[in-house]
Amino acid sequence: MSQPILWQVTLYSRISAVMALSLRFALTSPGRAVIALEADDLRVAMQATDETDALGDLARAIVTLLEGETRASMVVEDAPGVHEWSFDRNEELVQLRIHSWADRQSGTADMVLSQERTVGIVCPLTVLARELALVLDVLWVGHGAAGWERLSPKHPYPASERRRLRQLLAVLARRTAEMTSLREQLPSEE
Repeated sequence: MSQPILWQVTLYSRISAVMALSLRFALTSPGRAVIALEADDLRVAMQATDETDALGDLARAIVTLLEGETRASMVVEDAPGVHEWSFDRNEELVQLRIHSWADRQSGTADMVLSQERTVGIVCPLTVLARELALVLDVLWVGHGAAGWERLSPKHPYPASERRRLRQLLAVLARRTAEMTSLREQLPSEE
């Protein structure tokens, strides 16, 4: 049995502008989508079937982290494979690990590990949340209600999650602006 392959890309707040993070979600045909995550020279792409609500589950996981939880997870089915995403938050950073098996489904107990792979990324939670908000906006503008229903008949567009994500990002932006303003008003220590 081979050992899992591990890729690690670390992004920190100070260098996040240098190392780009990109999240893409594309509905390719009814009941199927492609999810792609890129960070610097790492690219992870996977198919998703409608056996799971990949976009809705991702949105709920990110919202949960923004609301203060330290852990969240989700499963993406890619018949016959599966991708388990786990998120661990430490202050403003989140570690995302995607553990993939090319030859099993999440509902089966037979976990064949011969085609196992793990990818790890550490980045600011707000960067990941903003990327997801952009994905949600692009999908809604590009497909609308009728297009989404045609391409994703089992799972509705995650409208309430999109709204909550936008609310939380707005609160974070306001708090950041207030903290910056307070720091500027403090006397310098010269």
